[in-house]
Amino acid sequence: MARRCCRWRRMLICVCVPLLCFLLFLTCVCAALVIALQPDNISRHPTVKALPIRAPGAIRMGKYAASPKIFWAKKDEVAFWNQLQKAVDRNFHTLHLMMGSEPGQQYTQALLSHSLSELQRNSQELSHRVRALPEQLQNYVSSMSRRQYPVLMEPRGQCGFGATQERGPLLLLAIKTSARDYRRRQAVRESWGRGGWVWAQRGGGGGRGAYVHRVFLLGTERSSELRDTFSELMHLENQHYGDILQWDVWDTPLNGTVKQLLFWSWFRDTCAHVSFVFEGDDEAFVNTPALVSLLQDQLHRPPANSSLRDFTTGHVVYGGQPNRSPASQEFIPESFYRGWYPSYARGTGRLSSAPLLRRLLQVSHRVHLFPIEQVYVGMCLIRLNLSPRHHPAFLPSDWTEEQEEQPCAAHGVLLLLTHSPTHMLQLWDGLGTDTGLCSNVTVKQNIYSSEERK
Repeated sequence: MARRCCRWRRMLICVCVPLLCFLLFLTCVCAALVIALQPDNISRHPTVKALPIRAPGAIRMGKYAASPKIFWAKKDEVAFWNQLQKAVDRNFHTLHLMMGSEPGQQYTQALLSHSLSELQRNSQELSHRVRALPEQLQNYVSSMSRRQYPVLMEPRGQCGFGATQERGPLLLLAIKTSARDYRRRQAVRESWGRGGWVWAQRGGGGGRGAYVHRVFLLGTERSSELRDTFSELMHLENQHYGDILQWDVWDTPLNGTVKQLLFWSWFRDTCAHVSFVFEGDDEAFVNTPALVSLLQDQLHRPPANSSLRDFTTGHVVYGGQPNRSPASQEFIPESFYRGWYPSYARGTGRLSSAPLLRRLLQVSHRVHLFPIEQVYVGMCLIRLNLSPRHHPAFLPSDWTEEQEEQPCAAHGVLLLLTHSPTHMLQLWDGLGTDTGLCSNVTVKQNIYSSEERK
């Protein structure tokens, strides 16, 4: 009898002890998940590391920033965009912890749709928030979930206009324009956006060079009458130059973000061999030879693969805030968004590597559309734990007439906002002045600090 009791005791110990250990482990895991998923506790998570000062506003979570922390008011219960993005970040954080890796594109796209539908369940709350927005933002909200629009026109050559060659182009110039701005497009074609082979700025016309392609990005006019008129003209223009990429989306300031995503998608599918992309306005003047020189230096900067992966530069705004003036094209009311903006490069001109654009397209699938394109790019960058690098030779508006009249002045800049198509052509002609006189003129300091060069 004693032996039988001893045998049963051993069996109970062998079965119950492992079972109790497993239940205890499961309880700890569940408790950790519950604590981690609480919004107030995310910023206190012991494994979270803060981003560098150049990229404020995100929490590191593997290779992606899991949840914005500083640059927008996460606890705000009034701002429309804040509430939408809060739901996406909360659910993304849950998926990230459960899966142990980056959720796929299908999951992240579903999160965006789910956050909108979740808010729409309470129709009274949604209608109240939407009615508080200006009319143009009400229209914007109605189409926030749409990211695909038909292509009306594409460039004749592969990946834009440019001379055919065996090797891929170094640089693609992606220039934002509208159907009515024909004179600006012509000035770009006759100056810095000529395409084909471009010599690097090395003094005396010597040095290396590279192939450059060109494409103009645009939508359609809102007026049906103007849309029909310009449609025929744009087809004739594209037949002649072969550099137009047009989508069936209205060309309004608030649709700049959608056009940005449409371009990134087209670029991913069409431009496999391009190394860098310049995205800018048709009002800008660009010193293309100096740009080629800068990019070739970048290609030879060790380690090349690492620097190419994260490369983006321009005129950077740090710690920007929403414009609350209703008269501004960048007006964002408090009922739509509250908080700071992440660091972003001005939309006048931004230079990025091709690998980074493809990564930005991927991460954009978990960031709700924002009406200001340049800010939206900053929001996507911060979720990659990145921030654009400021380059002092990108001068959107702070060049004086006295500086411009100096000999060789155009040799010392990478970008400048022009007053007219004539002004753009004059600046380009300035690059052709006496090369002996301008041989020692270079653009302003490099974007890299002494620590990064080591």
